Amino acid sequence: MYMSNKTNNMKHFKFFFIYTLICIFPMSSQILFSEYAEGTSYNKYLEIYNYSSNTVDLTQYAFPSCSNGCDSEGEWDYMNFFPEGALVNPGAVYVITHPNATSESNAAYNPELAIYSDHTFTYLSNGNDVFALINIETNEILDIIGDMSTEDITAWDVAGVTNATKDHTLVRKSTVMVGNAGYWSASAGTNVDDSEWIVFDNEIWDNLGFHNYDNNNNSDVFGCTDSLYIEYNPDANIDDGSCQTLIVEGCTDSSALNYNPEANINDGSCQYEEVYISGCYWCDLAANYFDFNYQSTISNMTIAISDVSNLISGDVLGVFYTNPDGFMTCGGAEIFDNNQLTIAAWGDDPSTAVIDGFQLGDAIIFLVFRDEIVYELEVTLSSSPPFANTYANSAFGQVLELDISNEFIEECILPLGTDDCESNMIEQKPQRELMFTIDALGRIVNNNFQGVCFRLYDDGKIEKKYLLNH
Repeated sequence: MYMSNKTNNMKHFKFFFIYTLICIFPMSSQILFSEYAEGTSYNKYLEIYNYSSNTVDLTQYAFPSCSNGCDSEGEWDYMNFFPEGALVNPGAVYVITHPNATSESNAAYNPELAIYSDHTFTYLSNGNDVFALINIETNEILDIIGDMSTEDITAWDVAGVTNATKDHTLVRKSTVMVGNAGYWSASAGTNVDDSEWIVFDNEIWDNLGFHNYDNNNNSDVFGCTDSLYIEYNPDANIDDGSCQTLIVEGCTDSSALNYNPEANINDGSCQYEEVYISGCYWCDLAANYFDFNYQSTISNMTIAISDVSNLISGDVLGVFYTNPDGFMTCGGAEIFDNNQLTIAAWGDDPSTAVIDGFQLGDAIIFLVFRDEIVYELEVTLSSSPPFANTYANSAFGQVLELDISNEFIEECILPLGTDDCESNMIEQKPQRELMFTIDALGRIVNNNFQGVCFRLYDDGKIEKKYLLNH
């Protein structure tokens, strides 16, 4: 290819390659040149074949070139990149053509080439321009047509044919398994037997758009073969150089005390500060604090907090359920940071002997911890599909309104059918008789009422209770 001005800006893209004699071709190679044509006018192209079992992202590769001999030995004149989104499927080809041959408005338009074109490139070879396929990250040459010498020649001989890279079509033999790794002379050969290429006359394009490959039924699976990396593919048996991110286990929750910003795999070690409040909120003889800690289990319900207008930065919002002993237990919590807020309410793991999360149909109690005080919340949950207003595995909830009510000072949380927490209190209260129960609107309700209610006893005491069906 002749270019009058070899100081073109593209010349700034130069990569230097040091060739080292190796016995094994680079295993990160998944593509090779399967066909090359240099014909009359703009009838020229490069065909690239994907011989791997994976779709190849060509933006990880480049096809650099030199024009009329390289300016410097071992240095590319031009670094040519594939367009964004360029892919080639397993066993398929990717064809680069000249734009004048693919544009119907151009006099040189050639429908035989245009139909196969995946990408157009203006500076294709005139017979003496070397092209290669390289891995951008490692700069290794996967395959090459021509050599990187500074000599300005007419064309290269292939399979004993003089100047075969000009006015000919070259097709890669089906027996060639991988690219030549930069060793053009060995690839070109000296006769029809030792060459990797079959040389056809000018403008013979019978093989364009496909490639015969003898190893199509191989069991090779390209991928990251190192289990220490995120990209590890247990099915891969050939490493393609895609191992990029080393696994670092640790706590990935930024709200935890032992958060590790370098960790990319959560190992379950996250530790959270316990929220201490004066008084016993569990009616548990051993508890003297209120705990916003929770256990992540095998399932959860995602609850979106649509109304955050009454929250302030730093608020700890928790969702609670009552365990079989009537004690309130945190099933999920998040810290509000002035952004959208979503909480995972974790469900009970049925494979364990204890209740360790929400169960189907459980009411969801919302509390917030702010400035060393726990507040109860008045919450309106959507009941319109697809949202659920009680707990369900893998379901979605939506809080439409959230108002912070009073300081939470309840003595206990009772499951339905339980009269009181007397047996769990440190100091036994004298026996008393329940006179009646009223709801939050002042209406008398029966003792099986579910929700927030007030109980009036014969000693004149009034107690506020959460009565929940468990």
